[in-house]
Amino acid sequence: MISTLDIFNPQVSQSGGTITVTYCHLNYSGTCTYQEMVMKGKFKPINQKVHILTNTDMGDVIEYLYKNGHIVGEAGSPQVIIAIQTHSSSVVASK
Repeated sequence: MISTLDIFNPQVSQSGGTITVTYCHLNYSGTCTYQEMVMKGKFKPINQKVHILTNTDMGDVIEYLYKNGHIVGEAGSPQVIIAIQTHSSSVVASK
């Protein structure tokens, strides 16, 4: 499933602390939005960037995957949701 999402050519854009991953292929599109936060350790003064998924709008992407046989069974299954979250997270981490 993860390599299947690559056909949507994910693009990352950032505005302030908001990071958006946009997926587009043919007439299908979707977005995953993350909030970037800097957290300081409790016991060690180390600053660490953390990305929190705050919103997704992947209905078109799921529809495309379902129509083209990449999803078998229920379109809103936990496996599909986890695959989308994992893929978008890896795209954000590699930016």
